[in-house]
Amino acid sequence: MNAIKNKEYCLGKFLKELRQKKGVSLRDVEQSIGIASGYLSQLETGNRQKLPSPTRLRKLAGYYNVTVQELLQSAGYIDAEDIVETREEKIEKAFLHAITDANFHYGTRLKNSKQNLDTKLFIIEMYEKITNKKILD
Repeated sequence: MNAIKNKEYCLGKFLKELRQKKGVSLRDVEQSIGIASGYLSQLETGNRQKLPSPTRLRKLAGYYNVTVQELLQSAGYIDAEDIVETREEKIEKAFLHAITDANFHYGTRLKNSKQNLDTKLFIIEMYEKITNKKILD
């Protein structure tokens, strides 16, 4: 039981950090992805006795623009050494970060991520140059 509780706390702490970084409330998350705010609160505080299903983790990963692997690792489903992220996945993750950053207000806001790889790399480079933040390893 302690192992599960510790895993949940890691996941909950990570989820809370992601939510705060995005600047949204539990209700905002509930309205966007359909997972009850009470359930999310229990996850964040570690009071939930059962880890969320992979389906719920996928919804959360999509909403927070992180990989499913990061959430699965945080939840204790997989170990860090089991994660092999491709260059394309890293670019996609960095691109989503750049286009959803509320503090990045330059040019036209993209509504979707249907851009080719070169365009995504260009946007990431501009984001990094303007914000002085390195988001692509």
